[in-house]
Amino acid sequence: MEDKIITIATHTYSRAQLLKGHLDSKGIDCFLSNINVIQSNISAGVKINVREKDIKKALEIINSVKYESGKSKEAIVGKLKEVRKILVPIDFSSNSEKACQYALELAKKFKAEITLFHVFYDPAIISEPFGTTYTSQVKMDKYTKEIESNAKTKMEDFSRKLKQQLYNENIYNIRILHLIKGGIVDDTIIDYSNTYKPGVIILGTRGQGEQTNDIIGSVASKVLEKVKVPVLAIPGDSVYKDIGDIKSILYATNFDESDFQGIRKLMSLVRPFDLMIHCVHIASGSKDVWNKVKMNKLKKHFQQEYSEYNIICGIIESENILKSLQEYVKENKIGIISLTTHKRNLFQKLFQPSITKKMLFHTNIPLLVFHSKK
Repeated sequence: MEDKIITIATHTYSRAQLLKGHLDSKGIDCFLSNINVIQSNISAGVKINVREKDIKKALEIINSVKYESGKSKEAIVGKLKEVRKILVPIDFSSNSEKACQYALELAKKFKAEITLFHVFYDPAIISEPFGTTYTSQVKMDKYTKEIESNAKTKMEDFSRKLKQQLYNENIYNIRILHLIKGGIVDDTIIDYSNTYKPGVIILGTRGQGEQTNDIIGSVASKVLEKVKVPVLAIPGDSVYKDIGDIKSILYATNFDESDFQGIRKLMSLVRPFDLMIHCVHIASGSKDVWNKVKMNKLKKHFQQEYSEYNIICGIIESENILKSLQEYVKENKIGIISLTTHKRNLFQKLFQPSITKKMLFHTNIPLLVFHSKK
């Protein structure tokens, strides 16, 4: 019986022609369809078809072309610099203390400086100035000064404790700076990050008081989404664990070109630590030959670029992404979950409103998030 003709990809006309040339050169019969016969040069949605028996080999060839393109983009981005600055937004809660412990461990490895950053509520900035009387304005200014003074005292005490900790450990080459500013918490953190340009931001995902003073918890997802540098989010229910005691980290991939950037940043951050890296794709639905082809290419990338690291690659097929991820984390004793933000990728599936709270506020596994460049 003659093989069925299967559509394996859809591209613009020029891209489809390019891929057809690659397939033809490898001895694979390729057929294009859905071409605008009047103006073929502007056709979009051109289908690339092959015989059913050639699907696996054809997908490998097409993905190889895409992979080489990704490597070219990777070369343009360049090598990531080592972490020299660590930004830690704090609200003086116990979870902020946990975030600072992770910051100290990283700072020791990279000899980086740490800046503690607190944003206090400033009604003069946040509230509308119109229609207020002179008396109410005076009261507001006095209230703001009291808030700022209180924040300054807490920050000095907080900073002093961390410096004392380093002194007790006979560590003298790490600078701890601190800064307080008034404003809207998430916007102020993001703005300062753009100015300070840290190598990584470390913050808690739940602050003190879940209702009225949940400063860090309420803004963590916004910071994760908008800042351009890696963010290590420490869940409120986590038990602090020395990074040196963490043996495994999971990188969740959706086979996007941003993986090249995310993986490079991940390797730069974990380089000083002896970690097993699990590169995992969680596929929803039935078995997909594309996933195996893409994972094989990712394996080759690891072998070529990061052969000195201990890396395991695998695919999990499940309809429940979050549940399967949690089960894998438990079975493999994962200490940190890492992923890259990108449209339509795993990050968006994980961070739907109903899942955000579970992932950020109800797990004890730190989350390391990279922002893909557009």
